[in-house]
Amino acid sequence: MPEQRGRKRFFWIAAALIAAVALLAVYLHIYRVSRTRWAPYLVGNPKKGANLFYGSKQCGICHSVNGSGGRIAPELSGTKPGKPAMGWLTSVLWNHGPGMWRRIQQSGRYPELSPQEMADILAFLYQSSSLDPPGDRSEGKTVFHEKGCDRCHAVGGVGGKAAPDLSTIAANGDPNAWATAMLNHAGSMVGPINSALGQWPSFSGNQMNNLIAYVGAAKSAGKSASETVGNAQKGWAVFQSRCMPCHSVGGQGGTLGPELGPDQDIQLTTAGFASVMWNHAPTMLKQAKDKGIPASQLEGKDMADLLAFLVSLRYFEPSGSPLVGQHVFAERGCAACHGTMGEGSQMGPGLRRRNEAYTTISFTASLWQHGPEMLERVQESGMTWPELKATDVGDLVSFLNASPASK
Repeated sequence: MPEQRGRKRFFWIAAALIAAVALLAVYLHIYRVSRTRWAPYLVGNPKKGANLFYGSKQCGICHSVNGSGGRIAPELSGTKPGKPAMGWLTSVLWNHGPGMWRRIQQSGRYPELSPQEMADILAFLYQSSSLDPPGDRSEGKTVFHEKGCDRCHAVGGVGGKAAPDLSTIAANGDPNAWATAMLNHAGSMVGPINSALGQWPSFSGNQMNNLIAYVGAAKSAGKSASETVGNAQKGWAVFQSRCMPCHSVGGQGGTLGPELGPDQDIQLTTAGFASVMWNHAPTMLKQAKDKGIPASQLEGKDMADLLAFLVSLRYFEPSGSPLVGQHVFAERGCAACHGTMGEGSQMGPGLRRRNEAYTTISFTASLWQHGPEMLERVQESGMTWPELKATDVGDLVSFLNASPASK
């Protein structure tokens, strides 16, 4: 009997240890997954990037972002980034470099950018691409009437009385407050709207953005609209608790709704995302109800954080092929100055690093630092300035990081 009790005790101790190890493994897996969801984006700090852009680096003297800044050079927001986003930003900077560098040199001051400063500025520019541009209030008034919103709602006291005055929802002009209210109340509106209009109204193009501008104007006259900037890490938590029962990212999550990962083409400005949610609200709510899944309710900054998380998934260190990179290196003309394998020549220095691998950020910082000198040599040699594609960057970085012997 004592021997049997000893065996049982040993069995339960072993089982407990196995369970503890399994639990630890699951925790580490979830922790590792959660880190990979947002950490790559946080390699740069958008807030610090904005301070650099408008402050010490003086980029805002020539460029504007979402209407704030100079008018000498092109506006840097409002264009949907290509894939991969970091490679797209690098290629845009490189392709437009000659014009920028000439103008900057004429001013007598060329701003130096460390890799960290470059990371912060790129993060700021990328995040800015997910913010809504100012909407057209007069167009928004037309949308308000054409979509039948004025049947039930008023704006600034003008319109229907059956439902709340919408100007109280987006009082500060923040579209996140509007998008949150739309999602939270969609379930209670499906029946009344279908009864009043005969169909669920859908939004396209800039209609939602214009509608938000009109609705917010009643309470924010004389004030500039302010959009809350979210936190990607908090957004990952929001996604897990609110969205994951139905949606997945990178194959992790529910299958009732569509995949929302980086390979999917999704509108990720606040107004664009609100349009998508509104247009599909009746279907989403019915599917969730049929499966016994409660409708999601967002609070406070949840919407801004969720969008920051989804945006962050599309901003990553692009992977590439060393073999393709070698081809790109030759085809774009890099080898003419830097040697066939990037070993260097009389025209240009070697590009391979012995002790530190390139990242897209450090690669971009190097291009910026040496760009004017490279431009001068290209012009002296009579060569044409090579243009890069977004996908080239990952391949070039992989090629320069690989050992020549591995080719």
